[in-house]
Amino acid sequence: MSFKNTTAKAQTQKGFTIVELLIVVVVIAILAAISIASYNGITTRANTSAVKSAAVTVEKKAELYNTDSGNNRYPITGAELTAAAASTSYYLSGTTIITTEPVSATGNSTVRLIKCSAAAATTNTQANILASGASAPATQNISGVQIRYWDPSTNSVQSVEAGIATNCPLT
Repeated sequence: MSFKNTTAKAQTQKGFTIVELLIVVVVIAILAAISIASYNGITTRANTSAVKSAAVTVEKKAELYNTDSGNNRYPITGAELTAAAASTSYYLSGTTIITTEPVSATGNSTVRLIKCSAAAATTNTQANILASGASAPATQNISGVQIRYWDPSTNSVQSVEAGIATNCPLT
């Protein structure tokens, strides 16, 4: 075999060097990292929007309940909204109302409905207001509701209010 044949054979072989392949892998990794970071931000904003929308829907339904219920009061329990006839204007579906403070694992359609009283804070206890199926005590004037939800963008509990939401329990 002559030197001339070896040189000609080497020139006809084609392919990528290891350096070229490493550069391509590094570029792909950088693009993937940017995409993943953007995706996480987009999903957090979408989750925040979804849960805030659920809270605002509950707020609007509570206002409708106040005007449509005939006794000019806000709902005592979330069941008054979710168990209502579908033909009523304040019928609520697709949202879960819980009785504990919402946390990150509760989901995008989970809120807490808290009854707020215009009466003194001493009559505005968790037992009086959040007892399941209880009606408002005679000494308590339900003046509004506070709807609390978990905000994924701030990792904290946020709230919206319907009516005059004063003297709301803190827990």
